[in-house]
Amino acid sequence: MPDLGEAAAKANRTASATADPPSARVPVLIVGGSVVGASAALFLAARGITPVLVEKHAAVSTRPRAKLFYPRTMEAYRSVGADQDVYAVQHRLPPADHAAVVASLAGPELRRWRLPAAEDFSVVSPCPSAFVKQADLEEVVRAHARAAGADLRFGHRLLQLRRYGDHVVARVRRADGGTYTVTADYLLAADGNGSAIRESLGIGRSGIDAVAHIMEIGFEADLRPLLERRRLALAFTRPPEQAFLSWNTAQDRGTVSVSYDPALDDPAAFDDGRCREIVSRALGLPPSSFTLTGSRPWHMGAWVADSYRVGRVFLLGDAVHVTPPTGGFGANTGIQDAWNLTAKLVSVLRGHADPRLLEDYEPERRAVGRITVEQALLRTRHRALVPIEDRPLLSEAAVAIGYRYPMPGDDPATGGLPVADEPDRRRGEPGTRLPHLPLAGQDGPHSTLDLVRDGRYLLLAGPEGGPWAQAARRLDPHGVFLDAALLPRRIASATTRPADACGIGDRGALLIRPDHVIAWRAPHAAPDPLTALAAATRRALGSDRPAARAEARTDR
Repeated sequence: MPDLGEAAAKANRTASATADPPSARVPVLIVGGSVVGASAALFLAARGITPVLVEKHAAVSTRPRAKLFYPRTMEAYRSVGADQDVYAVQHRLPPADHAAVVASLAGPELRRWRLPAAEDFSVVSPCPSAFVKQADLEEVVRAHARAAGADLRFGHRLLQLRRYGDHVVARVRRADGGTYTVTADYLLAADGNGSAIRESLGIGRSGIDAVAHIMEIGFEADLRPLLERRRLALAFTRPPEQAFLSWNTAQDRGTVSVSYDPALDDPAAFDDGRCREIVSRALGLPPSSFTLTGSRPWHMGAWVADSYRVGRVFLLGDAVHVTPPTGGFGANTGIQDAWNLTAKLVSVLRGHADPRLLEDYEPERRAVGRITVEQALLRTRHRALVPIEDRPLLSEAAVAIGYRYPMPGDDPATGGLPVADEPDRRRGEPGTRLPHLPLAGQDGPHSTLDLVRDGRYLLLAGPEGGPWAQAARRLDPHGVFLDAALLPRRIASATTRPADACGIGDRGALLIRPDHVIAWRAPHAAPDPLTALAAATRRALGSDRPAARAEARTDR
């Protein structure tokens, strides 16, 4: 594999002459420490896999980025004990769960709506959405990752990456200029939409590079008098300017973004005076009441990488998909990449799963990436400079919660299912997320999702599925990789019987992966539960596949 660009090679040559310490061997090296990379580090460390993460920046970015995190994302954080600290941040902030079209932020509202992510999801999830700025979420995730043992190295830049058949070797520069190498079994590239790793691997992209061109203008101002008791998370002004207004949770700084056509308008024409006029009109405030903090042009992309993996290098987050911001899907999709991939890596690194299981990461997550980009595009057609193909518009809940992975197996019920659908329509089909059902516990209410623990698989059977549970114990007597549980016959607060909600009879069973996804379903009892479960488990762990498939991915 070539070095990561001439600039990086030059930096490598001119770095401090300090001799490299002996190369450390780690199970996973993560490149990129924003929300996706940090989440991957947390998900691994919480399961006993100690990753090393390198991030070229020394601190969390203060730029306004994601502000909402959907229930399926919060379920992943719930599984590793980080969700309540995220909600604690939210509870310290003024409520902000609406959007509006305004004459200006200080002027009248022309239209207002509640953000779809703020809807009541309690029927389908134990977790509400979280409305916090990405920087605050990252602080929580990083703190939990460090507490779990992750080695997070900020101010450390990847200079060179070399791939071998059974490992990768990375050369890294420290903040003081010294360099060192890290040898890793696997590398996760979460280095953003300009991913140097993706480019060095020669991975192409499919989609639209520039849906629209945006000038983002930063400002500082006291917005609290304008936002008091309005519950606004964001706002738009009406045409023709159609500015997009966003602000931080402290309500003392933000951005105003406007579209422009580069064929008609030079970004350099957005000088100080013009930017002041744009911000003044959007806020409805005189220029003396705010301070400009800078401006930058950027183009809104909508694309998916042609591959999510080369050998032992996996890409995730913005490195493999870029979505328009409407809908708030981008960060959530990247975190789910990390949730999916790290669950597989934990099983492989613990020795419970065959490495061929990792082949499933790309087809599963790339399918979700494609539909997510498609749906985000549909939501931004009014700002696009290029034609957008018309497709059915799905709800935010369907896109962010109700997606389904393609799964191996022979369950005919999954054949005609859509890739994404309303989560309350799912009934335990393989490839879908385990339905949330409320369960009583000694320390308070729980969810069926909480039965999936510590990176292990779960055999969940109907109330008369004792033979399935016995088969699970025979297959894994000490519960090393497989837990077992029976559904209650009824739940007082639910109108649907738990077994029916999971698409099984009282004697049926589900096999659930560590990322809450149903790997296999037996709708009814089986003549030989042990044989049936053993075959399903081999398939779910990737050990029933011909070796040639794995060899096709081996680097030479």
